[in-house]
Amino acid sequence: MDNVKRRQFLLGGVAAGTAATLGTEYVRRQRAEARQAAIDTFASQFYDPEDIIQAAITGDTRMVEEFQAIQAAAAFPPPLVPYNREMSKRLILLSRLATQQYITGRNDPNYDGNLQQLLDYDPSLDKYRLVTNFRGEERQVNDRIEVQVPQQILDDPTLMDDPTALEENFSEAENTIRSGVSTVVRVGRKISVFYGFLLESDEDSILVFRGTQRTSEWLGNIYAIQEPYLNPATGETLGNIHTGFRRIANSLTEPLPTEAIRQIDPNKPCYISGHSLGAALATIVALDIALAVPEIQPQLQAYAYASPRVGNPEFARSYAQILPNSYRITNLADPIPTMPPTKLRAEFVQVGEEWAFLNQGGDILPNHIVDTYRRAVNAEAESNQPRNFPVTGIA
Repeated sequence: MDNVKRRQFLLGGVAAGTAATLGTEYVRRQRAEARQAAIDTFASQFYDPEDIIQAAITGDTRMVEEFQAIQAAAAFPPPLVPYNREMSKRLILLSRLATQQYITGRNDPNYDGNLQQLLDYDPSLDKYRLVTNFRGEERQVNDRIEVQVPQQILDDPTLMDDPTALEENFSEAENTIRSGVSTVVRVGRKISVFYGFLLESDEDSILVFRGTQRTSEWLGNIYAIQEPYLNPATGETLGNIHTGFRRIANSLTEPLPTEAIRQIDPNKPCYISGHSLGAALATIVALDIALAVPEIQPQLQAYAYASPRVGNPEFARSYAQILPNSYRITNLADPIPTMPPTKLRAEFVQVGEEWAFLNQGGDILPNHIVDTYRRAVNAEAESNQPRNFPVTGIA
């Protein structure tokens, strides 16, 4: 009987507690609804549906105007040295070679970076000597390749799941008789890859970086955060730049670009160039060199092809003062030069005097690839003059 009374007492306590909780919640909800009703009544005195509609319609227009104001605040002044079409043709060819150098080195461990071995090498480049190649490490490469795998490897499933163990057995696989089984496997490894090169002739020097090749590099063009660009001599902030591009530029340690440039004659014109990712790297490294090796700063000229945006308006203004002879070659149908957006997490604008052309290939890749830019530059289609396209689509 005592147990029954104790149970009834406990259940009664639970019910009372639940009722109290529900009652408190009910009162809280009633007060919240009353408060919201009072706010709604007050706000209704100022509510005008036409104002809401007008704000929604004009919102995009105001945003466009804001973007244009940001870009206008970083307008690049005319360079001191005229745009050089013949040099531009050479630089876009070298940008193509930089991509081929990367692909060749990534797939052939015996390749030493010799440009003359590349598919598009032109004898007109024979007058240049290769001062150095620039290398960086790719964190991880996952290749899917078809191999003849020995039966004993297939019998041990743990080996097929372990790329390191697979690599150790690779030579055995190659020497195995054809009785092995053909299969596609993933091989993971860290490798040193080419990012570009430095050339010198009797007349000038050229530093070129390769374009975007990996998915992570493409994503880095889009998802952008910024960090301060600091003058290495004074510590002064020269604006903010894309953190991803800065990190890739910092990975070029074999050798450091600022040290490699000391090997060339500082009294000759020095061109720094690249396509896509290479253009972003060229922008950052050109500024690094100008500040670290001031004796060569007057000779520097930057040519950026299909460049994404690298920094904010303050950076663009600082860049124009230090590297006035900068040019940006853009396909107006290429979306990459519009990334990152003018304003998302931070503000981004372009640097350099724009030289543009229009080649609509129907998709992102054909509008962006280095071959599209090479054809346009070789045809001298790029121009720095205003373009008045028909807005109706009818000429």
